[in-house]
Amino acid sequence: MSGGRAAALLLVGVLIGGISGGAAATYLTHRADESPGQPAVNVGLPIATTAPPTSGGFDDEIVGVVQELLPSVVTIINYATNGQPQSSGSGFVVDAANGYLVTNNHVVEDTRTSGTGASFDVVFSNDKKTSAKLVGRDPFTDIAVLQVQAQGLKAATLANSDNVPVGALTVAIGSPLGEFQNTVTHGIVSAKGRRVAETSQVVLEDLIQTDAPINPGNSGGPLLWAATRQVIGVNTLGVTQATGINFAVSSNTVKQVADEIIANGKVVRGYLGIQYTPLTTRQAAQLGLATGTVGIVVSQVVPGSPAEQAGIQANDIITKVNDQVIDADHPLSSLLVKNRPGDKVKLTLIRSGKEMTVDVSLGQPPQ
Repeated sequence: MSGGRAAALLLVGVLIGGISGGAAATYLTHRADESPGQPAVNVGLPIATTAPPTSGGFDDEIVGVVQELLPSVVTIINYATNGQPQSSGSGFVVDAANGYLVTNNHVVEDTRTSGTGASFDVVFSNDKKTSAKLVGRDPFTDIAVLQVQAQGLKAATLANSDNVPVGALTVAIGSPLGEFQNTVTHGIVSAKGRRVAETSQVVLEDLIQTDAPINPGNSGGPLLWAATRQVIGVNTLGVTQATGINFAVSSNTVKQVADEIIANGKVVRGYLGIQYTPLTTRQAAQLGLATGTVGIVVSQVVPGSPAEQAGIQANDIITKVNDQVIDADHPLSSLLVKNRPGDKVKLTLIRSGKEMTVDVSLGQPPQ
């Protein structure tokens, strides 16, 4: 399993929807009524020779979106430095003219380190295979961008995910287990605005919840709104101990992050300039703080940083960012994930037992 992350709280069993290990298992099937050396019996049952009439509605909606967008979906093979496949996932074309594809960050990661795979291949729905280069990735939103030669590509359109209603019909396309390419599943939008912790410092925000099955290898593939034939999310993870609880990074988040990666090769977030540790229950009690006080303790302020310019000091206890409490479910990095250099944030802090607020204009991170 690439990524190998477990979600916090009730989502301890969250399963990242990529698949690692290179070669997937091969599944063999046989007909139970056949035996070796015996010819098959033709019982003369009639079979239709003409296509059935179109029924309209549900079936046509699913068939239509699959026929239109299947050529946009790809299988991504991630190779280790020794040239062996180490994991695989899915992705889709977002810019046909320039050959840009979107997938998950954990699809392109090295399965043994926090770095990236050595090289990548992309396989299209027509089995055409080509090499791809990594443009950039963002672990904090689990989004990555690859680029292939722009020749005869078909792009999928990103929807405004704010517009998709709960209950809308969804279709997911990907390559589960790295073997069953071009697999289609369907469901509905179960909820919006979900947040799930991937690690203690990475909390994925603004997720779309769906009951469309998302299996290992589906990671990075599109979640489609059948009615509009547009992408509303990037399939990312599912809950192993529950049926029908799966998540996709919203297309609005995907657009923002992918645009930045394409422009800059990375996402540049606003820089605060502090080192800190979580406030423990014992520390809070020793400092005489109210029961239940949570936050972080500033251990060092970087000279010349935005934090120093705003007057933040060592031993300050920062409890909130823009009125959102900092705790295990809302780490500082998650609360600042959408902020860019130049953005102003309000910090609530406790100094010498007194609460105050400080406005900080975030800066450029040091090179």
